[in-house]
Amino acid sequence: MAVSCKKSDLFQPPLNSISQTDAFSTADRIEKSSVGMYDALQNANFFSGRILIYADMRGLDAIPNSYFGNLGFYNTTNSSDGTVALAWQGGYRTIYQANLFLKGFTPNAALVSTTKANQYIGEAKFIRSLCYFYLVNMWAQPYSFTADASHPGVPLVLTAADDPFDVSNQIPRSTVKQVYDQLETDLLDAEAKLPLGPATADLNKVGRATKGAARALLMRLYLYKGDNAKALQYADAIISSTLYANNTNPITAFRGTYISNESIFSVAMNGSDNPNTNNALGQHYSPRARGDISISLDYINQMDTTVDLRYKSNGGDSLVERFGGAFWTRKYAAGVTDFVPVFRFPEVILTKAEALAKIATVVDPTAVTLLNTIRTRAGYTVPLAPASKQALLDAIAKERRIELGFEGQGSLEFQRNKLDIPAHSTVVIQSWGSDYRVLPIPKYDTDKNPQLGQNHGY
Repeated sequence: MAVSCKKSDLFQPPLNSISQTDAFSTADRIEKSSVGMYDALQNANFFSGRILIYADMRGLDAIPNSYFGNLGFYNTTNSSDGTVALAWQGGYRTIYQANLFLKGFTPNAALVSTTKANQYIGEAKFIRSLCYFYLVNMWAQPYSFTADASHPGVPLVLTAADDPFDVSNQIPRSTVKQVYDQLETDLLDAEAKLPLGPATADLNKVGRATKGAARALLMRLYLYKGDNAKALQYADAIISSTLYANNTNPITAFRGTYISNESIFSVAMNGSDNPNTNNALGQHYSPRARGDISISLDYINQMDTTVDLRYKSNGGDSLVERFGGAFWTRKYAAGVTDFVPVFRFPEVILTKAEALAKIATVVDPTAVTLLNTIRTRAGYTVPLAPASKQALLDAIAKERRIELGFEGQGSLEFQRNKLDIPAHSTVVIQSWGSDYRVLPIPKYDTDKNPQLGQNHGY
């Protein structure tokens, strides 16, 4: 009595997705799958900008806010903190996407040119390494914590499992040295395979991995490891490429013009593809949006506010503003489309200066010149002339803090330099090496994986 229709295949693939096999069946689909890794890098709880915020809130300059749980307050953070868990999972989800791409692409590499194949492999390894760099530096004590970096790091997952619930996925934490060694191996391979990028800044030069991006992460990796000679080598490689230069105005790399020769690599966003109003950098940092994160007076006091263009209004182009009785960074607009700055050329200049200063036995004149290059761009007309090696290193550290503030290096700078984090806001002093200087492994993950040891003190 009732009429029914007949469906030849009840379980057809959904119209908005394709199978893993089909995703790598043509050169065009492989290209789209490679772009998918960058979409994964935008993870709302990790490189949407959140992991940069967490590193800075646990430093001295971005005032912690309970909107992000207890993550910014050290002693009250625990393994059940939801913000910590989402960040950990966000990092590993991006790593999974990079691993999944490599797994699907490798048997189909012949479908594209050798140049393209190398680029895709380099991109996957760069993205994976970038996530691991922040995971190992936020969830483990720094490389110098033990003489041979044999203390617990994070689990190294280098393949995409067919069955995520298989017992073989329950792997223990690698040591910090093992993680750094893997990052070095992957990044050296990525640097060899990735393109230099175009001479003129465009989205592919800034928003996709290039040799410059791989070299910048190698440079930072060696600096954190304490290998100043290699940090200097990769800083020089970036400089000698002549593809990058400081912008004339400190604000250019941030406010609306995210693509410039100063930007080496950023996580790109646009109006239809962004972290949304609850996760975007501009929303959290701008008092005209969510306004979750004001900045400390201690940061302001690092600058000569009568001169420094990063503070002093320059036709409305200051990088700091006072609003509602508090100070705020203007590196990010009150929107959702800010690029997430990962590497800028000023970091290269300051890293070269630091490496030279540490290698030298006296005051290195080239390091002084490089330091003053950044200060001159910021509006200072009287050059610094440090009288000792330590005075030069202190001046470089201060300039790094000002120039790279709110770009995800806050607490990491204290960690690698073996410095106590002074008491501030409602945070008590955090001595170097104390348990709370690293985040807890989420309880959700240690419950699932008995081999995943918890950080000491949690």
